[in-house]
Amino acid sequence: MILEPINKEDAITVEIIEDFKPKIKKCLRNTSFQEQEDLEQEIKLKIIEKMKEVNFKEPPSIWSFLHLPIR
Repeated sequence: MILEPINKEDAITVEIIEDFKPKIKKCLRNTSFQEQEDLEQEIKLKIIEKMKEVNFKEPPSIWSFLHLPIR
């Protein structure tokens, strides 16, 4: 299946899924042939769900990191 990104966020998600594809395929070899396609779709769906949950913001600068309160 070829995914076509609609916007920049979708393009990043597609790129990440493509990066994980070899690992997904390798792990699917441990699954019965009949269930591989369904499991692959579920894994990709979980990646997409998690991508939407994660807040991708700029990492803190070294100065703001150094001024964080110590717990």
